[in-house]
Amino acid sequence: MRKQLYIKTWGCQMNSHKTEGIAGLLAQFGYELCDEIDNADVVIFNTCTVREKAEQKVYGKLGEVLQLKQARRFLLGVGGCMVQIQKERLLRRYPEIDFLFGTTDINKLPLLISRCNGQVTNKKERVSISEPCQIEDLPYQRHSNFQAMVTITEGCSHGCSFCIVPYAKGLMRSRPPAEIIEEIMELMTQGYKEVLLLGQNVDAYGRDNPAYCDFAGLLAQVSKVPIPRIRFISSHPRDMTISVLKVMAEATNICEHLHLPCQSGSDRILTSMNRMYTRAQFLALIANARKMIPGLNITTDLIVGYPTENEDDFALTLSLLDEGRFGSVFVAKYSPRPGTVSAKLPDDVPVEVKEERLQRVLCRQRQIAGEEKKKLLAQEVTVLVEGINRQEGTLFGRMRDYRTLFFPGDESLIGKIVTVVIEESSTEALRGKMR
Repeated sequence: MRKQLYIKTWGCQMNSHKTEGIAGLLAQFGYELCDEIDNADVVIFNTCTVREKAEQKVYGKLGEVLQLKQARRFLLGVGGCMVQIQKERLLRRYPEIDFLFGTTDINKLPLLISRCNGQVTNKKERVSISEPCQIEDLPYQRHSNFQAMVTITEGCSHGCSFCIVPYAKGLMRSRPPAEIIEEIMELMTQGYKEVLLLGQNVDAYGRDNPAYCDFAGLLAQVSKVPIPRIRFISSHPRDMTISVLKVMAEATNICEHLHLPCQSGSDRILTSMNRMYTRAQFLALIANARKMIPGLNITTDLIVGYPTENEDDFALTLSLLDEGRFGSVFVAKYSPRPGTVSAKLPDDVPVEVKEERLQRVLCRQRQIAGEEKKKLLAQEVTVLVEGINRQEGTLFGRMRDYRTLFFPGDESLIGKIVTVVIEESSTEALRGKMR
């Protein structure tokens, strides 16, 4: 009988892909995924510490799981960004944790679990936290049989003042292009419809190794693989090039979506954040991108309440929404991350002001997104069907531009690309009917 493995994941798509690697690796050692902690022999938390909110969720869940652990025996392991940064705090606060592993120590999991099962009492032998300097080769057990994620870079070499990524995941490093193309070719033979290229900063691909091509060159190679849809995330405005936009415009299978985090609309705050571009440069970049790529949907990230942010700075962020006309925005309240440059600054924007600014951004963005969606009415679009909304009995999927569309249809269409006419638009959703 195979042993049961439960994995809880926090954070971005890169963390979700790491979880696929954990599941695939441990499957080779007799483990299969289960949906409930109550059935698990091993429980693993794959953590994120980019935002304080995600970190607090991990601590809350740990408290719940440790109560369950008192009632029944299972191994509890914690890995990822929080472990890389806060090993000592975790061990001190939760000595009941059985093993810890860092952001590039997934391949050590079978050994760590074996030591726990062998009753190794020396806690140091149950901890593996290496300096992030490589990209692990993992046997991914993918969540989907039609959408796949492929890592092209890990880490980041930029010094954004608020960002913990270089400390948790190390400096930027690129996978060899031949390995990437080989993996994507294999996905093509398996019938995958969509591939998402992953990296903290994909546009910097190849800059750490002069023998590699740049991101535009890699993207051009990837686009020649006959997979219907190619996406990538995430980009840095400083590193996005005309060459990349040109490849996007020319390749028929690269989707018309660009996630380009701006973080603030104020040049003063952007300078303090060490983002190395101005508001005007960012707006010029997205204007050029839209000119080159018709139908391009641009999404972004914003931070509100960064140290010293005043009402004038925030007004510039609000006006950036009006000028940028983003399809969607991920907005977060600033939280100081340990070890970062901005953590040394006074966190002087009150919590209630941060919350009020966040709500103003969300309110304005909902209006803008609704206005942009109305422009799509009556258009005929292709949709990769991702699932079914059980509550209302409709299918849902992504258009090429990454917007979600709901429409009636049979569950057998999940994983297929269908043509849909957009008939309804609201701030919440797009709805249509299959042609």
